[in-house]
Amino acid sequence: MQRFECIFTTLSKQISKLKFPLNTFPAIYRGIWATLMIVFISLANNQDALAQFTHKRISSNLMVNGKVAYGFLIPHHLEMEILNSHFTAYEISISKATYGRTRWEYMYNYPVIGIAYWYSSLGTSPYLGNAHALMPYIDFPLTYGKEMRIFFRTALGIGYITNHFDRLENYKNIAIGSHWNAAVAFTLEMKQKVSERFIVSLGLGFNHFSNGSMKTPNYGINIPNASASLSYRLSKENPYFRKKLLPELRPFYFDGKKSLDLNIAGGLGYKNMNAEMEGKFLAWDIFTGIMKDVSYKSSVGVGLDASYDGTDEIALRQKYGETSENNFEMIKTGFEVGYALNMSRISFVGNLGYYLSGRYQGDGKIYEKIGIWCEISRDLFAHVTLKAHAGRADFLTLGIGYKIELIYY
Repeated sequence: MQRFECIFTTLSKQISKLKFPLNTFPAIYRGIWATLMIVFISLANNQDALAQFTHKRISSNLMVNGKVAYGFLIPHHLEMEILNSHFTAYEISISKATYGRTRWEYMYNYPVIGIAYWYSSLGTSPYLGNAHALMPYIDFPLTYGKEMRIFFRTALGIGYITNHFDRLENYKNIAIGSHWNAAVAFTLEMKQKVSERFIVSLGLGFNHFSNGSMKTPNYGINIPNASASLSYRLSKENPYFRKKLLPELRPFYFDGKKSLDLNIAGGLGYKNMNAEMEGKFLAWDIFTGIMKDVSYKSSVGVGLDASYDGTDEIALRQKYGETSENNFEMIKTGFEVGYALNMSRISFVGNLGYYLSGRYQGDGKIYEKIGIWCEISRDLFAHVTLKAHAGRADFLTLGIGYKIELIYY
């Protein structure tokens, strides 16, 4: 305990010497930060309370993390140059180092999972306001060492931008058309263990906010950044790791059976195009495909897709001066190849497709789809899928699917 008090005293003196712009950080967040520090000190000085807080001293592996980042907004359209500035961002998170309790943890080399709250003022521009995000994340280890390791973080959650586009009051903000958005973050991070409880980190990251074109304009906010963070482990680290090799085949495969998964799914989407087409439109997508496991982590497959976007008919009239005779000829069908990265009940799916039919294909015949599938039961799964053309978001769908296992010898 004396060692911890010495470390904390030294750390406090060093922080006090830094010219850290706390006056620019909102009072509510300074209060949260101070409260967390008081809790950490109290827990560190009371091992009984610490044991109750972490519930399981040996197996919890819980950590609290504080991060400061410095970045800028990329003006990827000329009209966004007015929004560009440099700014700081702050993050508080709770994470847990896995140790092989489930199979996917072992197969992915014991990643760190957690949830983070991220905040930034987004610079001095009055058009964007502030950004808030709550993002679950996974830190995948790229190297393995006792003291120093390199991780790659993927995070996906929900974001809130205080100022969005308004044709009368905020028409210069063409980056974001809605308050609520998807928040995505990628970070390459080096973590150095400095004691049994403390870990320091340096990283390079990229944050993105977008609503998937559910409400336009939606150019999106892209933020490259550099960061430094400090983590504190709430309990003694669990030293146990599952070292034994696990079979690549599932138990019922040993009788010579193999299988393919036939997936049938559909989803609905919504597009608010008041800023461009003065209307709200429905979009939907249905697809079927066959996926084959090529390893415990990965699956590949092919499929067919049919989709409808209510804005296509207006775009057809505006661009070519033509009208459709019925809605059926506006349905686009396509052939696609897909890849899935499987993590327990969650799968990250990416498809590349080519349109076979459809009256309006103004964005080209090639399209992309990325999505997250979550198993509800052995046969049912829910999914969130974003359809895009050349990286530009078209529409987002939320739906459900059914999986049929086709067994063969």
